Amino acid sequence: MSRIISDLKHGPSLPFAPVVALGCMRLLVILAVCVALGISSDEASALPGNSLDEGQYQKALSYKGPITGDAINYTLYLPPGHNNDKGPYPVIVFLHGAGGGNASSEVMQNYESARKEGVIGDFAVVFPEKYEATVWRDGAKGKRPETNILKELLPFLQKQYNLTTNRRQRVIMGFSMGAAGSIFWGAKHLEVFSTSIALDPGRGTSITGEESRNYVPQYAKKTQAIRALLKLRLVQGALNTGRFRESLDHLKIPYDFAQLPKNIASYPAGSSCLNRKDPAKKFLHNPACLTAGPWGKDTWAYVEKSTQR
Repeated sequence: MSRIISDLKHGPSLPFAPVVALGCMRLLVILAVCVALGISSDEASALPGNSLDEGQYQKALSYKGPITGDAINYTLYLPPGHNNDKGPYPVIVFLHGAGGGNASSEVMQNYESARKEGVIGDFAVVFPEKYEATVWRDGAKGKRPETNILKELLPFLQKQYNLTTNRRQRVIMGFSMGAAGSIFWGAKHLEVFSTSIALDPGRGTSITGEESRNYVPQYAKKTQAIRALLKLRLVQGALNTGRFRESLDHLKIPYDFAQLPKNIASYPAGSSCLNRKDPAKKFLHNPACLTAGPWGKDTWAYVEKSTQR
C-alpha cells in the first residue's frame, strides 16, 4: 500500500507504469464497445456483475431505445454460469409498483432460495425502472413502457445475452401497479408472454369498467385465445381483486389463486411480511413478502411448470 501511495504522490515507478497503461487501455476498449452497443457508462461499470449470491446482478443499467431515443433504465439478473453458448435463456420481466421502488434484490434473493431447492430452474430476470404511475401503458405520464420494453429493450437483451424469443419461455410478473400491468400485458401481448404473475393487484382492475384504473377489455374480447394461451396466477396479500376474479370465473378463464394468511401467527419473527417498525402488525403489500414463504415457493414452482424447457 505504501508503494502505491508513493507512486500516486511522485509518479509511478517504471514497473508500475505498464500496469496502469494496460488497465487504461482495457477500460478504453470496454467503453468503446459499450458505445457501439448503445450501453450507458453506468451499464459499462456494471458489466462484470455484482454477485447477489450465485447469479450476476447488475443495477443502474441504461439503454437508449433505437425507436424512441428514450433512456430505458433497468436492472438485470443473469443466472449462475450464464454463457451465451448455453442459451437461449428463459426470461422473467418484473414490473414495479406505482412508487417505482426497486425491490429487485429482495425478489431475487427469494428466487435464488427457490432455485437452490430445485423449485425453479435458470431464468434471466429484467426489472424495468422509472415508470411510476403509468400502469405500464404507452402514453401515460408521457412515457412509453410497452414500446420501450417490448420493442426496444427485450430485442437488445435477446441478442446481447442470448435470451429466449419463445413466448412459451417468457413470463410477465409484477407487484401492485406492476401486477395490474402484468394482467394487462399478459392479455394484450399474448404473442410475447405465455405466463402472467400478479402479486397483490388492487380493486382497480376491471374487464368491463372503462373508467377503472386498469381497464382490461382484452379478457372479454380475446377470451378463447386467453383460455388457450395464457397461464395466470394471482397472489393476494393486503389488497383485493374479488370483482376481477368473478369476471374471470364468469368468462371461464382459468387462473391460479393464492391468498396470504390473515393470522399474524403464520409469520415468524423477522419475516418480510411483518412491519419492521411494529412487528405486531402485518405488512403483506410488499414484493419481498409476496415472493417468500410457501406462497412464494408455489409461485416460483408455477413459473417453472408453466415454462417450456
